[in-house]
Amino acid sequence: MLCGSETWTIAKADEKRLLAFEAWCWRRMQTISWREHNNMTNEEMIKGKNVVGRPPLDYLQQIMREVYGPNYRQIKRKAENREEWRVCNKPAPWLNKLRKPIVANTMASSDAGIETKSDVQMPDHDVEPSPFTELHEQFMQTLDNLDNNQLNTQLTSHALPLGSKTFCDILASLQTLVLTQNKKDDGEGFEESALPVLQNLDKFSLTSYSLSYYISHCLPNEQTVPVLSLVNKSTTMWLSKLFQFSNCGAFYTENMLLSYERVILLALHRMFGAEYLHLSELPIVYCTPDPVLVGTIKRTALQIGMKENCVQIIPCLSNVLCPYKADLGALEAIIKTDIDNHRKPLIVFARAGAHVTGQIDDIVNLKELCNKHNIWLHLSGDNLSGLALTTFKTKSSNLADSMTLTPSIWLNISALPTLFDKQYTSTEILNIYKSKCLPIWTCFQALGHDALVLRIQQKFEICQRIYSLVKRYDCLRILCETNDRNSENEETVADIIANQENIPDLLHNLSSCLVIQFIPKDCNQRVSPYYDKLNSWLGQVLEREIPEAPLELCEIESLGVVVTFSPFTVLNSLVTEDDWETFSICLDQHIEILLATVDYKEKLTALIANLPSLEYVEIDDWAGLGAVRYVPQLWQSSDQQLATDQAKQDLNRLNVRIVQQLRSIDAAFSLGEGSDGLACVRFGMVTADTDVAELLSLVQSTGRKEEESTKYIDSMAELVKKGIETATVDLKKETEEKIWQEGILRHVPVFGNIVNWWSPPAKNAVKGRWLDLEAGVVRSTEVIYEKKAQIEESDGNENESVAANDVPME
Repeated sequence: MLCGSETWTIAKADEKRLLAFEAWCWRRMQTISWREHNNMTNEEMIKGKNVVGRPPLDYLQQIMREVYGPNYRQIKRKAENREEWRVCNKPAPWLNKLRKPIVANTMASSDAGIETKSDVQMPDHDVEPSPFTELHEQFMQTLDNLDNNQLNTQLTSHALPLGSKTFCDILASLQTLVLTQNKKDDGEGFEESALPVLQNLDKFSLTSYSLSYYISHCLPNEQTVPVLSLVNKSTTMWLSKLFQFSNCGAFYTENMLLSYERVILLALHRMFGAEYLHLSELPIVYCTPDPVLVGTIKRTALQIGMKENCVQIIPCLSNVLCPYKADLGALEAIIKTDIDNHRKPLIVFARAGAHVTGQIDDIVNLKELCNKHNIWLHLSGDNLSGLALTTFKTKSSNLADSMTLTPSIWLNISALPTLFDKQYTSTEILNIYKSKCLPIWTCFQALGHDALVLRIQQKFEICQRIYSLVKRYDCLRILCETNDRNSENEETVADIIANQENIPDLLHNLSSCLVIQFIPKDCNQRVSPYYDKLNSWLGQVLEREIPEAPLELCEIESLGVVVTFSPFTVLNSLVTEDDWETFSICLDQHIEILLATVDYKEKLTALIANLPSLEYVEIDDWAGLGAVRYVPQLWQSSDQQLATDQAKQDLNRLNVRIVQQLRSIDAAFSLGEGSDGLACVRFGMVTADTDVAELLSLVQSTGRKEEESTKYIDSMAELVKKGIETATVDLKKETEEKIWQEGILRHVPVFGNIVNWWSPPAKNAVKGRWLDLEAGVVRSTEVIYEKKAQIEESDGNENESVAANDVPME
């Protein structure tokens, strides 16, 4: 049988089964019923097809390609979930080797009607066994065992075993260590730790790491070099076209410090040539005032041997709403000062979408300033992912000399940070560790260009939709690049892309991160510590009730505690419309609670002033309505009443009992401690329909009841104490009288035994005492014994009468 340039020869029996399978495939794709099929022969169905002896799956692939065109892979086959293929309603075990495609979950589009194809698909034909497939299968089996929590071995000691262990035993030991890495507090045994949930695309990327080491370390050099060169060249070309950065080289690394280190070395090499290791002038590195970036650049400079004073931090703008944004006027003044002092400005590290604040420096003016003084400009940030969304016809973005791209964050794949550098000179400094690009090479092919762009666009759409929800509240301060946009016009990400004339404007109008803060009315500065606590409460509640929301709490020096929404950090965040509805409802409810709490807190002090038994207590770490302490009026009138430690303990016990009684009514009450160390009653967050005056009245009435109960207990304790003292005196007096009556000789050792034997003493024991709480007097226990004897005697008489009545009659 001839197929193109290939010839296949098969047995006659196999040919019949293959023809039957071809007919079945053709019928399924053409939706031909069995009735129509019976009126048509197999030869008529496959008329015009020159392939008969091809393997069945290859034939199916060709049929689908001819029917559906080049996009045939997007067609969902109805039988893809069936465990086996059937031909003419009979099992076909000879087709069991057909592999099902591995489909990875993709993040659904936030816009209705957008569908994405599968992330990862296995080849449409049988893969010949090879070291690549063996590594992949072994790695996938290990991940499956981890996901299933299959513990196959016990933890062993740290000593090297005397005998050899099998590979399976070693993997089982490592698996056990991963699953039980957290020790219990008591030191006995281990507890399971949660493992990250990996998508198929993540597993595919992780498998690529193993394959990259196999290629770079196991294959001979004459085979490794051309393979990795081709992979590296293809990956660099894809990234260059995707992110609009032409004529570039790429450096791949897992360590962000190493990428910044390579950037500084490139800048040194471009400016000083081969003599950059022996400099007479001090090179200066300028860094935007983002704290995360500053710390990273300082550590990088120290690693490559630069002095600490080589790193200059650019001052921030005076606008409080632009935290960590570089002041270009101040930067230019610093550059001129450094040049006058015979220092060499080397490189500027700027932000294009900081992780915490979403801050974007003025890229256009910063680039002009760097070109003016021949300074290298390096950009990093999540907004750079927006370069993949551009539709401009320009060949290059021309934003900077180099950029740090993080596809692992932007695409939610366990991949690598990527550094781009324009090829001003030789890029030999970049062309090492070529195997590092293999995960990106594999994952980009698995997704395809359209899916890559869609994943990035979806994250910007999430941020845009969150912005449209939170901008409704006047009490929320919003920090993002969209806050100067007209609030009346609802723009989608697609509209923003279409309306921008150049790439810098596009990056400034896209928001990769949204920062919100609950503030008082007309606040243009840092909020008070109390509002920091309110924002902490808001972030914690949203994070607990909506775990799908991509938010985190952080503190900005010029603003205070803020809630940051960063869709680039969470996979599949707020995917469905139900998620968005839940998020909107939850946000409405908690903003209402915040407004009500702040409103009633101002009224709380005035209400407490009219209640003499309550005093307001300030608690530093409490975001609720406030706290009060119940103090008896007698103690308030005496300044020395709380001077002693015993009095403070009594007051603490009183307020603790008040809280216990209140919590039995409502769990909103809790026990707190003021700055003076005394206990108090805390009020939680309240709603608009809460009656604060009623809450205070409840605390006061409960305090009075506990105070009266305490007074009664104190009086009873005093009565018992006096009764014990009286009983002790009476018993001592009776004992002395008994000794005088019996004689002293009976109490002399040894001799007293003889006297007692000769003349036994009378059985006249000393009577006990009991305290009559109703009368408040101490009485003798003789009365109790007499009553007990009478009861026993009456019980005995009753038993005798019953026994007499039970005597049978003759």
